[in-house]
Amino acid sequence: MRFDVDAAIFDMDGTLLDSMRYWRYTSLEYMLHHGWPVEPEDLVRMHDTSSRRLIPEIGARMGREWGGMETLVTELEGYMHRHYLYDAQLKDGYVAAFLDKLAAEGKRLCVATGAPRAYASDGLKRLGLLDRFEFVTDAKEYGFGKERGEYFHIVARRLGTVPERCLVVEDALYAIETAKRCGCRVLAIEDGTARLQRERIMALADDHIRSYSEVL
Repeated sequence: MRFDVDAAIFDMDGTLLDSMRYWRYTSLEYMLHHGWPVEPEDLVRMHDTSSRRLIPEIGARMGREWGGMETLVTELEGYMHRHYLYDAQLKDGYVAAFLDKLAAEGKRLCVATGAPRAYASDGLKRLGLLDRFEFVTDAKEYGFGKERGEYFHIVARRLGTVPERCLVVEDALYAIETAKRCGCRVLAIEDGTARLQRERIMALADDHIRSYSEVL
């Protein structure tokens, strides 16, 4: 498969790295660290529910203090930094080959992640991917993230092109929706944590894969 684009914008968690499950189970790490009881129904919900949403819900139900969103996010990101440094792995064994294929075709590559870019860079470096990208960016760099179309316009400019000439490689529905509104071509890669949105993702994306072996 050959993509008629100038550049590719890669998400990281669930796209380059098989790390979305770690994000989901930061809820469990948080609850254990703070001595909260863990109910079976909470464990079930963790797989499909953001920790940023689930912890406040559980805290409200149990009457527990959780410190506010900024404090919570900082703690969750700290848990993830350790996973990037030590145990998160590549999405599959074909990631590097796909990046090399795009580079050989003259595409400019970057990473646009919801994780702190310094933490993301640590994980990509450990796995030998960092030097394949021109830059790693995140929501904090611009003051907003992939929920706003301006994000993809800014990233495309940094890559020397326009959104219509970019391939966005993503697993998350909200980012796919924004990228399509901006005119990007979208390659969606399946992740188990987005299973509830699978049909909507497949309907929106230009191409949908389970493994990068499908595009080599």
